[in-house]
Amino acid sequence: MLNVSDKEIEFFKGDVEKFNEIDSQIQDIKKKMKPFQDKIKELTKLKKEKQSEVLSFMESNDLDVCNVGDSSFEVKKTTSTKQLTRGDVYDRLYKFFSEDEKSLSGTTEEKAKLLHDYIYVEGREKTEGKTLKAK
Repeated sequence: MLNVSDKEIEFFKGDVEKFNEIDSQIQDIKKKMKPFQDKIKELTKLKKEKQSEVLSFMESNDLDVCNVGDSSFEVKKTTSTKQLTRGDVYDRLYKFFSEDEKSLSGTTEEKAKLLHDYIYVEGREKTEGKTLKAK
């Protein structure tokens, strides 16, 4: 048997009912959003396919800008750097201390900067791509 008063039980029941009401509202909204999310996903996929086709045409014809009606699209180059994993950091540290150990003389701050740059700046895989951006 619980060691609580009837008043506390009523407050608890009220809280549970309010929780249930809020949860029901969230579920209803999610159900209403689902068709829109599916449509956005479908349209995004189609957009990527069309972007690929448009970019291919523009590159083969040396076009940087495309005007259609009131819209204008420009080819933009993008560069992204691969995220580091724990394994990547471990490998870079191992390589630094076993093979590429540079002169670790200097202040503590200089040593930290050297090691940081070795891990996070040097040798990280970069990928370049192209995308269409509205002007």
